[in-house]
Amino acid sequence: MADEIRALIADLYDDPEDFLKRPHQWFGGRSPDELLATEAGQFVLLKFLRGGVHMPPIEPDRDFKPYATANADQAIDQAIARLEGHIEQLRSLKGSGPEIATVIGRAQEVHGEEGLPWLLEYNQVLQTTPLELVLQGKAERVLTQRGRIEHGVYA
Repeated sequence: MADEIRALIADLYDDPEDFLKRPHQWFGGRSPDELLATEAGQFVLLKFLRGGVHMPPIEPDRDFKPYATANADQAIDQAIARLEGHIEQLRSLKGSGPEIATVIGRAQEVHGEEGLPWLLEYNQVLQTTPLELVLQGKAERVLTQRGRIEHGVYA
């Protein structure tokens, strides 16, 4: 089966060896050579080559680099930093007055346990996070938006 696959690739691609060696998005960042190593991989390649799905790699695929652990680690670090910022914002609400308690209570009534995270997410209608408005003393705007969401009015 591997010989048949190599023959199909030779017919379809100007540089068959390059096609075989490069990782491709079509194959989850793996190279066709990797797929040739297993019977299951060979079936994936045959389906790709015979199924009319084949085509020369488009520009983004030509330069595709497999996802690196360092990139994933960086994304995880960024998410942790964002969450730590949210945690600090939530801690700043402890011991706040009844206005903030009302906003938190309404958010939890409408969204359940997702109510507090809702306060931290950017809201397109409010043009900021609900928490920012609450901290600026504009809790009424947040409560009005909560009511609109609860009643299905999104403008």
